[in-house]
Amino acid sequence: MIDKPRILVVDDNSGNKLLLQYSLDGFFEVDFASNGLSAINKFIQGKYDLILMDIHMPELDGIETTRRIRQLEVGHRTPIFALTSNMFREQKLKCIEAGMDDYIMKPIHTKALIDRINNFLKSSMIS
Repeated sequence: MIDKPRILVVDDNSGNKLLLQYSLDGFFEVDFASNGLSAINKFIQGKYDLILMDIHMPELDGIETTRRIRQLEVGHRTPIFALTSNMFREQKLKCIEAGMDDYIMKPIHTKALIDRINNFLKSSMIS
């Protein structure tokens, strides 16, 4: 049996989390965090193959959470995709500077999301 890739979804919106749970279930092993601080704690406790990070969250936004995760990494770099409803040039630059690898636009389209994650994970295994 092949292990499913582990994905951490970081989003404070319960509707988004429910949608992502239904979209990703069966394809990936999915874990959830409701804010940046919880995401950092989960990152420290477990190994994830990819993180889907909402940009706009209370307490600690996705950009600062990504910066902190990047500071904690040793050796292996976990891919982080921004989840956002609008990706303007300035915000895209902030995401890249923080260490994000890609972004997914909301509303989320299930097949496109799964294909994008799988393609990224496959290409990162080859490199």
